[in-house]
Amino acid sequence: MPLWFFPALMGLFAIISLAAGIWLLLHLQDVARTFRGTHEGEMIPGKGPRRASRAQVWLGIAIFNAGWLTCLLIWIFAIGGAANEVVNSGR
Repeated sequence: MPLWFFPALMGLFAIISLAAGIWLLLHLQDVARTFRGTHEGEMIPGKGPRRASRAQVWLGIAIFNAGWLTCLLIWIFAIGGAANEVVNSGR
C-alpha cells in the first residue's frame, strides 16, 4: 500500500462523519422527535413538519458514529506501528 493510503482513508471517513453530523444538525426537530420523552423536562420537538423518519434519523446517527469510530481505529492502527508492515514506503 502506498504511504498516503491511511491518511486518505481516514479523511474519507471523516468527511462521511461530518456530512452525517451536518445532516443531523439540519434535522434537529426530527432528532428531538425520535428522542422525545413523556416526562416533564425532557426533550420536546418544536412545531413544524416532519422531514425525516425515525429510520432516517437512526441511520444518520449510525453513519456519524461509524465514521468517527473508524477514524479512531485507523488512527490507533497507524500509531501502534502495525501499519508500518503493510505500507510500502519505497524500499
